[in-house]
Formats: sequence, structure tokens, C-alpha cells
Amino acid sequence: MKNKIMNILIVEDESLLALELANTISEMGYNVIEYVTTPQKAKEVCQKHDIDLIIMDINLDNKLNGIELYKELHTQAKVLYLTSYVDEETIAQAINTQPLGYLVKPYNEAELSALLKLAEIKAHTIETQTVQLAYGYEFDIKSERLFQDGKHIKLGKKSVALLKMLIEAKGNVVSFEEIEQNLYTETPPSSSSIRTLIYRLRSSLKSDMIENELQYGVRLIM
Repeated sequence: MKNKIMNILIVEDESLLALELANTISEMGYNVIEYVTTPQKAKEVCQKHDIDLIIMDINLDNKLNGIELYKELHTQAKVLYLTSYVDEETIAQAINTQPLGYLVKPYNEAELSALLKLAEIKAHTIETQTVQLAYGYEFDIKSERLFQDGKHIKLGKKSVALLKMLIEAKGNVVSFEEIEQNLYTETPPSSSSIRTLIYRLRSSLKSDMIENELQYGVRLIM
């Protein structure tokens, strides 16, 4: 079966560069859903469209940088960062978002093409991937829905995000600090917020599937 054409969103505050990039990517055969210059517009597009890849300028002309914006989008789309430079501090900030890579301005078309092909492969893998969990549970990565023996288990947005973090950790402990940094980017959580979130997710699963590790964090028994 032929893979679908990959849907791409470009977030770049320099409109001329965004247009040039959109034209180049379209000529390569991909579907540029839109190119936007502000975080608010990026959020609106992600809410309306099924995006496979976001090409994100790190140094947006805004209080919010591209790394922080990507975290706030809570999207399954992969990210490819566009930047004028790559330093160790930037890489350290970006590493938790698991980017496909970095395009340094002015970008190289051959490098861009290679990264887009990699993104296409990963997008197709995600599209067809279901994670099998204990007790007959399975998580559909594409639709971000949890099932048990074929029955849909409804979860809130933050519960879904937490479950994805636990699945990606592959049985390793996810610290409370990591949960706070990834799921509460807009405002710091209260002392009970994270405990309540874990309780809600645990209530939707078999209670022994989520284990506490002292006062450090939690892990998923898969």
C-alpha cells in the first residue's frame, strides 16, 4: 500500500524564508499544509489539521521560542528545527523533544531532502503502530486512543500525554520533574496536580500497571 503524502507545517517568523521553504518542500512532493509566522497561528493549524512534521524555527521573534512552542502543541507530529546556529545549550533544551534533526540557515536542499525522507518513514511507522500493553490493553499511537480488548477507554489530554511518556520510557522510571517540565509548560502545577494526574491514569488501567518509585517518579509495567 502506498504511503500517504506527508503533511508539513512550517513555523518561521521570516515570511519570505517561510515561503521559499514551502515552495522547495512542495516541489519535492510533500504537502505543505501552511506556513505561519506566530505561535498562535501554529496552534490553530495543529488543532485543525493532521500534521506529520513541523519545521520549527527555534529563534522565533516572540517570548516563546520554538522548542517551548513545540512542547505546548502536545502534538504527535515530529519536529525538525530550523536555526541560525546550533549551540550546546540549545541542543540540551531540544533533546527532550526528540527532534529529527537541525537545519542550519541557510539550509542545504540535499540535507533537507534527506531529513524529509527520514520523517516520512517515521510518520508511516507511527501511522500503523499499536503498542501492546499488559492485561489486554493497547495504545493506538496515531489516534492517541487506549483500548482494552477492543473497547475504547476514554482519557483526558494530559492523561494521554502522561501515558505516551510512560510508554516511550519502555519500563524505565519517568521522574516527577520530567512530567512537570513536559506536561505543565504554561503554569507550574500545584503540589497535588501531578499526583491527581497519575491517580486518574491509574484508575483507567489496572492499578498495578503504574508503579511508584519512592518519591522520584513512576513507571509503566508493560
